[in-house]
Amino acid sequence: MPIDPHRLLVLRAVHRTGSVHAAATALHLTASGVSQHLVRLEAEARLPLLDRTQRGGGRTVRLTEAGLALAQRADDVAVALAEAQREAERLREGTSGTVRIGGFATALGHLVVPTLQQLAVTDAALNVQVIEVNESQGIKLLRAGDLDLLIGERYVDRTSPAASYPGLVEDELYREQFRIVVPEMWSNPGNVEELLAGTWVTSPSDRPTRQMLDRLCAEYSITPGHQHICTESQTMLALVAAGLGAGIVPDLTLSYLRTEGVSIYASAVDVGSRVLTVTGSRRESRTSAPRRFLATLREVTGRVTSPGLVSSDGRH
Repeated sequence: MPIDPHRLLVLRAVHRTGSVHAAATALHLTASGVSQHLVRLEAEARLPLLDRTQRGGGRTVRLTEAGLALAQRADDVAVALAEAQREAERLREGTSGTVRIGGFATALGHLVVPTLQQLAVTDAALNVQVIEVNESQGIKLLRAGDLDLLIGERYVDRTSPAASYPGLVEDELYREQFRIVVPEMWSNPGNVEELLAGTWVTSPSDRPTRQMLDRLCAEYSITPGHQHICTESQTMLALVAAGLGAGIVPDLTLSYLRTEGVSIYASAVDVGSRVLTVTGSRRESRTSAPRRFLATLREVTGRVTSPGLVSSDGRH
């Protein structure tokens, strides 16, 4: 009599949980149903799989040597069945498929758009829907099944723990530094203290770049000079290029905005950093379309996130 692979998975669950009742809960079966599967599996294997002499009055189940061996083999069965399921999903999708990608404006405009341009050539059957959302909106859409992947950002700060979303997996996409940029016409920007005490082009107080500037000033016990306030990176860089102050911008911004008249301030000062992330359902449930999109997104991100700006001492 051939062994039913699904009954091997029941044995595996009993071994992992330690009891029939716990295995029944994990498998969404009744305890009697689990017991019946085990009895039939013993008949199929023609071997005793449960050590019934050790049960006593409790519910803990111990396996025989043969039971342990088959439970370990059941791990291979679980992997094979999961792979078969994924292959069936791929075959159902064929070369087509739909992925819904959400994120903030900068990531969508400068990472997702070139990804779509490449997919139009390399994977034209993939249908991508772009949805601009903030993180809280995106998480709600992911949990509701209305979004497949969400691009977010994490500012690296030892006082700010990473967010955790049960049932979702967050992967790192790109890690970048923030840079101090100065007008090229400032041939000698001076040391850090002089620069911090000078004029700045910065953002409102609730923005990360402004908070980075405030933190640096606090570390050096310096009150910053006159500040121009703006919310758009393009405006900030234009003001810096015009010689109206220094600014703080991330590498991604420097990779796509015009930077004529601007140079990176050469310093060992740690201004700050952030991580762009991709959040989606758990890896084992991601279908072919999101995986294909994510692979191309990673390839494109690695290609377009290389700032070519020259530092204030002439180095790249």
